[in-house]
Amino acid sequence: MLLRASSDALGDDVDTAAAVGDGVDSHVEHGAVLAAYAAAAHDSGAGLADAAHAVRAAVGEAGFVEAAMTVAVFNGLVRTADAAGIPLDDGVVSATADDRARLGLDEYGGSANSDLSIAGGAEPHPARFG
Repeated sequence: MLLRASSDALGDDVDTAAAVGDGVDSHVEHGAVLAAYAAAAHDSGAGLADAAHAVRAAVGEAGFVEAAMTVAVFNGLVRTADAAGIPLDDGVVSATADDRARLGLDEYGGSANSDLSIAGGAEPHPARFG
């Protein structure tokens, strides 16, 4: 949801479905190359060397370092939040309901940490830690 918020703040038209591998044009410069790199890094390194080479060719060494740091930070944040059982706060649940539904994010395991019923009638997920 940070991509949506930051693109809105910049006045950019970004399709967030690209963030979950829907293969759409995200309107982010070099978005397809960057998304392929993020997916390869997430998939235990399958094709990672080729994806890293493609990122370096597209955005240079400094851009590659920035992409690698971004993938690492988001991967760590999500894993930490899911492992700790950190729920989304009510405001975020409400504000992101349409995007989560469109992107299928409520199907991921981490969604069990949040009461998604406040977003419009969905059944709440059972508390994972409680």
